[in-house]
Amino acid sequence: MADAQQTFAALGRCPDDTIDLAHGALAVSQLFQSQVDIPAAVGELDLLAAAARSRWPTDADLMRQVQALNDLLFDELGFAGERDDFYDPRNSFLDQVLARRRGIPISLSVLYCEVARRLGLPAYGVSFPAHFLVRVGRGNSALMLDVYAGGIVLPESELDRRLAEVYGEGTASIRAYPSLLRPAARREILVRMLRNLAGIYTQRQDDGNQLEALTAMLNLLPDLPDALQQRGMLLHKLGHAPAALADLRRFAEVSDDAEQIAAATPVIEALAGQSLRLH
Repeated sequence: MADAQQTFAALGRCPDDTIDLAHGALAVSQLFQSQVDIPAAVGELDLLAAAARSRWPTDADLMRQVQALNDLLFDELGFAGERDDFYDPRNSFLDQVLARRRGIPISLSVLYCEVARRLGLPAYGVSFPAHFLVRVGRGNSALMLDVYAGGIVLPESELDRRLAEVYGEGTASIRAYPSLLRPAARREILVRMLRNLAGIYTQRQDDGNQLEALTAMLNLLPDLPDALQQRGMLLHKLGHAPAALADLRRFAEVSDDAEQIAAATPVIEALAGQSLRLH
């Protein structure tokens, strides 16, 4: 949708710390749903924060504050990780997560961070390998939460176990790679949400929505190699040769993946030859 894509283009020009994460996530929703009421959804986040504030233990330690927010969101209101149909696109749409009270790790993390922010509780999304997390607090006292599992606090041993699941036993520890727990940039979070959706629509062979997701990613980060490669190949499939050639040439310029560049080179050469013949 043109208007929604213009929103992402504007966000791509903004300093990251000026991006409103809730509005950005709702722009993702609006990209694939024409009737998203963004002010109403933001109002629901405000109401959640007001409900939490009414019982907020202001003089309590960080753990008790986290527990109070968890009790409200997960125990009383029933927000939970979607288990039955993880790849339903609605699980990535913040307005639908608010309405259905179901989501995937990243969408629930955005919701949690936005409610926490309204309470003055520092909370940040973390692009942990394979499973998005939330970091609450600052410095050595910060807590790592898995909001997909009801906001449970993850000790260092559990983080190491999860790393081992991804990279293999004995290959990594969180102490060796503390950067894995850094707060994710807001633009990075939106790109990850869109990347998830691009993958879902690829599996569904929904070319139109896949193209929208990839284009929004590139409006946010114009030189994102995987999005350039995927959009270029998709445009080639759809018969848009000039646009496909532009994306694939740019991909070859900015990517450091020699294998993927080699795979794309015959397509680039064929499209370039086609362009010459047309002229």
